[in-house]
Amino acid sequence: MNAVVTTGDPLPFSADPWAAADARLGLREPAPSQAVALPISMRRRRGFTPSMADPRASVSLRDDDGVLRWNYEPPAAQVLRGRSRRAGWFGFGDVLQRFEYDDIGPNRITQSLVALDAKLTPHQGLRQWVGGALVPAPAPQLDGAQPALLLVHGTFSNSDMWFDQLRATPAGLALLAQWQQAYGERIFAFDHPTLSVAPWLNALDLQRALRGIAGPIDIVCHSRGGLVASWLLRLAPVRVRRAVFVGSPLGGTSLASPYRLRAALDMLANIANALSLAGQAASTVFPLAAGAAGLAKVLGKTLQLGSALPLADAAVVLVPGLASQQRTTDNAETRALFADRWLVQPTFAVVSADFEPNLDEPAWKFWTRFRNPGLQLAALGADIVFPGANDLVVDTESMSFFGEPAQGKPQVLSLGKTATTFHTNYFSDAAVLKFIAGLSPAG
Repeated sequence: MNAVVTTGDPLPFSADPWAAADARLGLREPAPSQAVALPISMRRRRGFTPSMADPRASVSLRDDDGVLRWNYEPPAAQVLRGRSRRAGWFGFGDVLQRFEYDDIGPNRITQSLVALDAKLTPHQGLRQWVGGALVPAPAPQLDGAQPALLLVHGTFSNSDMWFDQLRATPAGLALLAQWQQAYGERIFAFDHPTLSVAPWLNALDLQRALRGIAGPIDIVCHSRGGLVASWLLRLAPVRVRRAVFVGSPLGGTSLASPYRLRAALDMLANIANALSLAGQAASTVFPLAAGAAGLAKVLGKTLQLGSALPLADAAVVLVPGLASQQRTTDNAETRALFADRWLVQPTFAVVSADFEPNLDEPAWKFWTRFRNPGLQLAALGADIVFPGANDLVVDTESMSFFGEPAQGKPQVLSLGKTATTFHTNYFSDAAVLKFIAGLSPAG
């Protein structure tokens, strides 16, 4: 049962995804045993309370006229000294959720991203599906001509998501049984850090992990996992015979625009809230909530979340896993990915969707603030993340991009406009599972 709070007018709020994110990521850190020492003159000020000596910063979710927004709040002692107001921070709307933590400045971003990746994707490396469970497989040695299946997950996620979603529906169980019949115990999943590392570096680690597999490999990848698989095909002579890209940002995603990162974090928070209120499975909501909350905590100070200052969110370059996915004309990594013909040319397949929520639902009213279907009030322009069709995370057009000239012509399943299938639940859609089943050896 969702824990729902209805605040004034008109935003319903679910606390569930944020409680789950806090439990996994440790977003809320305990107050230190000793408060920060403040000068006696400050402690004698009218209205002073001991809480004003708390050295922790915080990020909070606030209701800004029906839209959830992240707000960074400096340590109370810093506010007391008057610095934060001069820097442009401000409070707005009702506070719906708050996480206090040891402040994170630019000098700690890299180590914080590594730590965040370790919590989002705790079992990094190659794993194998054996006896109904994923077990470590750091250096498999498989001879012969039998094919293997490789699954590659996306941003904020890990390989458990494949089997959580497949085992949740009859069509998913049927596909999993088909895979087990076709591949036996040669079903592998690659867990990789998605924020602190660029996809091409993930691909090098993947190539190393696959060295002992002699037979042909079929790949099914989701989201950013499609970039990891693409770089593998670009750089390594691996025997891949088929690659299925599901909701993959092959041409980048507007969500990673360097000028829209603050708006993107707000948008992800609103999406997680709306999906939770709609009763979506935790496995489809958690990656969005945890990713947004984790990045808000890491980047809150650097991005000045909630600041009135008109900053360009160039801090996206501090997150290698996002910078690689920028949907911009000057993305050097996208240019390099498609600059030459890939070393391996398997059969390609693509699954894409254009998600359109029911805007009559109060929790989805925010959606028009973050996408531009053609005409948009200029006053809302600062919020716009997606210029057109998307699946909540990736631009639909980007999912079928294979370069110019293209690497090959993919077989495409386009779900078109849909109010039920979105970025994190593709593998709960019977049409998607049927399409993938038809591509596998026994299909």
